[in-house]
Amino acid sequence: MLFAKASESELAAIRQACEADLLTFTAVMFQARMCQPFLVNWHHAKMADELMAVYRGETKNLLITMPPGGTKTELAVIHFMAWCFARSQSCRFLHLSGSKELALLNSETVREIVTLEEFQALWPRQIKNDSRAKNRWNLEFMNRTTGGLYAASSGGQVTGFRAGYIRPGFSGAIIIDDPLKADDIWSKAKRQAVNRKLTGTIRSRRASSEHTPIIMVMQRLHEDDPAAHALSGDFAAEFKHLEIQAIIDEGTENERSYWQEKESLESLNDLKQKDPYTLSAQYQQRPTPAGGAMIKTSWLQQYSTPPAVHTVLYVLDTALKAAETNDFSVMSFWGLNGINVYLLDVLRGKWEVPDLEPLAIKFLESHRPKGFNRARIRGAVIEDKASGTGLIQGLRRKTALRDIPIIAKQRSTDKVSRVNNILSFIRAGQLWVPETAEHAPWLPAYLGELAAFSPAMTHQNDDQVDVTVDALDELLQSGGGVSEGMDLS
Repeated sequence: MLFAKASESELAAIRQACEADLLTFTAVMFQARMCQPFLVNWHHAKMADELMAVYRGETKNLLITMPPGGTKTELAVIHFMAWCFARSQSCRFLHLSGSKELALLNSETVREIVTLEEFQALWPRQIKNDSRAKNRWNLEFMNRTTGGLYAASSGGQVTGFRAGYIRPGFSGAIIIDDPLKADDIWSKAKRQAVNRKLTGTIRSRRASSEHTPIIMVMQRLHEDDPAAHALSGDFAAEFKHLEIQAIIDEGTENERSYWQEKESLESLNDLKQKDPYTLSAQYQQRPTPAGGAMIKTSWLQQYSTPPAVHTVLYVLDTALKAAETNDFSVMSFWGLNGINVYLLDVLRGKWEVPDLEPLAIKFLESHRPKGFNRARIRGAVIEDKASGTGLIQGLRRKTALRDIPIIAKQRSTDKVSRVNNILSFIRAGQLWVPETAEHAPWLPAYLGELAAFSPAMTHQNDDQVDVTVDALDELLQSGGGVSEGMDLS
């Protein structure tokens, strides 16, 4: 125990310091629980100040958006609730998270802190004997329930519990931690479901709309994520917003990492090259990149099961080298049904030139239409440039692929102009992609790249934008007809 040899006066001094400052409390209890120091960065002090302002009633509701891995859960969720229990045992918290497992773990950790010898030496608190469930436990005083904590998934049902009490002063809060799973950001249905659940929960589970605050901490994921709804007033509550970006003064000579010991500027810039959307949204809290995204992911339609199509098309975009700094090569499979185009599969990687032909043959063969009413094969579109030229020649010599016309694509205009040419089709809802990444693991990277593409932010890895433009151009602007000489049986 940290305080085994402390005198009463020393304990009183520690108690006073912890009650006065959330960050001091966190440092003491983290050391007691984890047997190692809590590494404090400037953003922790900023977060602690804003959270204490909520406790004092100076801020009604608080939204914190910050990069992943910044210990937001440790400070703003776990230790904040434990600190409130230290100051008053008559606090009721409703804790929600997109992951039920995380919500339960956070609840269990708060309970663990309250039962620490160090905590009990400073603030004797009694947990009710019947509070054994991980998702719900209560404090008691003289055999009477005083405060407690209820934890649940943000998408689940919350019944029989309200945060706070109907009285002035702080008596608890609704605390929401990453309400939307990162894997669900591209599912419109799941985003809408979480936003609807949060709206209903916030309105009905506060003991007092005037005195029960809402605290939400998360990384930005999408233009239509819960943070966007909070800031737009859709939760019928006004939020103060604390935004922490991973790269401070991005794009200037003064740019630096917000926490160099945790995430170096070099690693952040490397992520920017490999996955600019993730960097812009989750790390910079900007789901729409600087300069404005050309392709809004909200325009895309989503299918739950692969649709029946009458025409299929392969589009390949190949890189010359497989080095880390070079472009990816992409092989994509598309279908046309009426006026709608469906992206059915994507294979993306960095391969050496000799490996491209056997991989392309395998990809084409694996997606050859089968069955009595099989779809018509329009062809395989490949840019006639660099490694693509050699691939075109090699595939045309393969007798096994004679029913698949190899279409050499000439790109004569710049990329932004080519994207502009197909925007009307996407805006009209004619481009369909899978609903979730469960059976399409390539989906997040694909949508992220489309969302990140803008005139002011053309980046190195925009190969999936290229195949999308080529597919829509070939299938829609040319009418979706069938190339001459194709096997239509």
